[in-house]
Amino acid sequence: MRSITHCPACQTQFFVTEEQLNKHGGKVRCGQCMHVFDAKAQFVTASSESEATATDSDSNAAPESPPTVAELNAAEALPPVHEKLTDTTQALSPAVSTSANLNTDYGKPSYFDDAVSKTKLLTKSTAEKSRRWLWVTGSMLLLTLAVMQSVYFLRNQIAMHYPAAKPFLLKACLKMACTISLPKQIEFIVIDDSDMQEDIQHPGVMLLSSNLINKSPYNQAYPSLELTLTDTNDKPLLRRIFKPAEYLAANTNITDGFNAGEEMRIKLAITTQDIAVSGYRLFVTY
Repeated sequence: MRSITHCPACQTQFFVTEEQLNKHGGKVRCGQCMHVFDAKAQFVTASSESEATATDSDSNAAPESPPTVAELNAAEALPPVHEKLTDTTQALSPAVSTSANLNTDYGKPSYFDDAVSKTKLLTKSTAEKSRRWLWVTGSMLLLTLAVMQSVYFLRNQIAMHYPAAKPFLLKACLKMACTISLPKQIEFIVIDDSDMQEDIQHPGVMLLSSNLINKSPYNQAYPSLELTLTDTNDKPLLRRIFKPAEYLAANTNITDGFNAGEEMRIKLAITTQDIAVSGYRLFVTY
């Protein structure tokens, strides 16, 4: 069974049980003002309770000041020095719900917290953009280096298939101390209509004549000529390799190369050193 008592210091009314009253001889502590009083001596009669209810309704209409969190602990029984009190009673004051509302408001995030969260998100977004631009810049740099390396090692093939790019490659090679070589694809160099006869006016001299044709679609380096003289059994007797400067005309620019589709006539005078020669073999080589 519960009874109603009130604090003589602040006039706050509380429910108390028989168990709480019997624990410490009726001594309790007010949860509002922490005043210790005899709950049995401050019991509220039925008429006082109705007046208190009316007073409480008036106070609900126009509260003078917001309640504190301490009103949640309505009344506490006075503990001895060596014992911690755990029993509490509920206050009749209707301000408890208001205190709960205030406490709920305390749990809401503040504008400062929102600003800090937004600042963190902005900082994270800026850092991600910086890392993204760093990766893009690094990737472009690596791609540029890879392209330059490929052009350097494939400069001969580029000049072969794209003749218009050769002047730019030559300028770049002047700064990088490199050279651009002409293609050397021997399968496109063809020997046509070759012949060798003895010079009637000069005994011991053989005259070699032949046609060289460049069947490739691009200029190539001039090949070397390998001539082998044989006997009647087709065994090699003499062999010699002629460089382009030895069989080309004096005014020929060797660096320009053998033009694509060009046909060139070759004439060579060869001494056999009194060796009887009956045949020959002619090859082109690089």
